[in-house]
Amino acid sequence: MEFNRFFNNEELATVAGSWAESHPQLVDLSELGKSHEGNPILLLTLTNVETGAPADKPAVWIDANIHATEVAGTTVALHIAHTLLSGYGSDTRCTRLLDNAVFYIVPRLNPDGAAWALAGTPRYVRSGTRPFPYNEPAAGLHEEDIDGDGRILQMRIPDPNGDWKVSSLDCRLMEKRGPDEQEGAFYRLLPEGRLEDYDGVNIKVARPLQGLDFNRNFPFEWQPDSTQAGAGPFPTSEREIRAAVEFISRHNNISLALTYHTFSGVILRPFSTRPDEKMETNDLWVFELMGERGKELTGYPCLSVFHGFRYHPKEITTGAFDDWVYDHLGIFSFTIELWDLPGRAGVKDRHFIEWFRKHPHEEDVKILNWLEENGAAEPYVGWYTFEHPQLGAVEIGGYDQMYTWRNPPPDLMGEEAEKNTAYALSLADMLPQLSLHTLDVERLSDSGDFRVRLVVENSGFLPTHTSDQGRSRNAALPVRVELVLPESVRIQSGQEKTELGHLQGRSSRLSVSALYAASPTNNRAWVEWVLRGESGKVVEIKILSDRAGSLHETVTLQ
Repeated sequence: MEFNRFFNNEELATVAGSWAESHPQLVDLSELGKSHEGNPILLLTLTNVETGAPADKPAVWIDANIHATEVAGTTVALHIAHTLLSGYGSDTRCTRLLDNAVFYIVPRLNPDGAAWALAGTPRYVRSGTRPFPYNEPAAGLHEEDIDGDGRILQMRIPDPNGDWKVSSLDCRLMEKRGPDEQEGAFYRLLPEGRLEDYDGVNIKVARPLQGLDFNRNFPFEWQPDSTQAGAGPFPTSEREIRAAVEFISRHNNISLALTYHTFSGVILRPFSTRPDEKMETNDLWVFELMGERGKELTGYPCLSVFHGFRYHPKEITTGAFDDWVYDHLGIFSFTIELWDLPGRAGVKDRHFIEWFRKHPHEEDVKILNWLEENGAAEPYVGWYTFEHPQLGAVEIGGYDQMYTWRNPPPDLMGEEAEKNTAYALSLADMLPQLSLHTLDVERLSDSGDFRVRLVVENSGFLPTHTSDQGRSRNAALPVRVELVLPESVRIQSGQEKTELGHLQGRSSRLSVSALYAASPTNNRAWVEWVLRGESGKVVEIKILSDRAGSLHETVTLQ
């Protein structure tokens, strides 16, 4: 399958449908819900149903393309699914994961916005296509493919009070005017677009008509639009977000969540609103360990949003997905910002947000040169004259941002997908996993008394409550055991239903120094019963865990 490309909604449906048809024991294709425009939000449930129902297995949630133009995430989500399916039966990891775990994959959470972004005449919106907060466009400049060439670029207008000039290093680029620079030709730079209610004098960039930001609509410290732009009228007001929240809330087997965005080449983790000191300490250590593994596999550093990815040093973002699933449900969650153009061009050790405000112009030249040397098709459009219907003669040009900055050039998409798939599968191998240690029967007397002894353990890295935050929220029930007895078998001692508590995973023992090492068996629990009944009778034992999967065993009294 070719992954050096991007998928429109029709192609996505075709691929998903073909997998469900060709791998019925591994793939279930359903709808998470419908979008604002009534488009299906596709959900792929990947697991081997012959080894157990999806609800009886620990799970990973994966979504992508919540923001309209960030279509690279869809390709990554499909690459993860394709790797698992094509590797089943031949690759040890893929086989193990599909036998023992379940992947809930939503390759495109926002089909409406993605359709606009991928159209022949594109329209770029932040998230969905529903007008908000007003039904009519605000006065000012709205981005639009004004000349109909299939790209949304930039416009430049000569103006002695402009804050840009032609680059002194490469005449195709624009360079910021110095604060004390007085001599020379200067320009105003604007997005390519059309003005609403233009008075012939003032040009301002309008708030978009489609002003929603789906990743501000989740029920974590939600703030109204007047405080948090794009948040919507109330938490989960948007159909796409409500569908995701309802599904995740009702599938308590999920311990890990990945959401794919673009761009920056960084793995983001909670919190967005508070410092690391406010997080459960052991959870912070687990987040850091998972992030370090991500850096090894992807090259992306892992950062707290609060400490390393705020758009303004005195402002925070609220209502984000990763914050919600971790804070409310105790799920370890990461927002993965795919694709790092400056980094690929050799711009290293930069602050991901501050770089756009301040960096040497030489780095702009380095980025353009790298794109041209690495196969991007016309990454930068030379400036050409266009008669704007409202502004008169302007020049249009600049980066084709959709396939340079917002997403990788298509020829590099497969490479980006492959390394991120490796990380997703690595995280899946850290899920909690309930397993049977011992199940013994001992005959105690000729009168039909039998002792049944059960020992279970968590063989996974994460505990059965996933995280300390999950424990504090009571997000997952403890491990419990239930007996299903034939009519002629009675319990002499013990209980029909027994709660074993939570079982730790290896994440409770993170020290790498062997000097004072101790590995207690806090991942195990046991229970026993004395049963009276006829020899040969079969007793069913259900071992239940919300997050680590469930086991269904039988034992014969003999």
